Amino acid sequence: MNEGYTDQLEDGRTIYIPNWPANVQFENLTKVCKVLGQDEVINIATTKNVPAAMIAIMGAEDAANARHYVMHFTQQARIDGEKILSNKMDELGISVIVELFVHVLYSQYNDFFVSGLAKAPSPSK
Repeated sequence: MNEGYTDQLEDGRTIYIPNWPANVQFENLTKVCKVLGQDEVINIATTKNVPAAMIAIMGAEDAANARHYVMHFTQQARIDGEKILSNKMDELGISVIVELFVHVLYSQYNDFFVSGLAKAPSPSK
C-alpha cells in the first residue's frame, strides 16, 4: 500500500490525500453511493470528472447528507501541506471544495473501480 496520493489543483496548489484504512474506505463508499448514486461515484472516481461531481451533488435527494459527505471527504485532503479544517471551507469556495472531493474519490476508489471488481457479477456457486 502506498503512502497516499499527490496531485495538483487547477490553480497549481499541491494536494496530498492519505490512504484510508479498508474499513473506512468501505464505510465511506457505501454512504456516498447512497447519497450521490453508485454510477455517479464510479464515473467521478474513474475519470476525475469535476462537472459530473457538481451535477451529482446538485441532483442529490438529500442535500444535507450530500453536503456532509462532500465536506467530510474534502477535509481528508491537505493543500500545500496544510490539513483542511472546517473553518477554512468558506475560504476555499465551492469550486475548490468540489475539485478536492473529486480527487479524494479518485485517490481512494479508482483502483477498485478500474479493476472491474465493482461491476463484475458474483458467480452463482
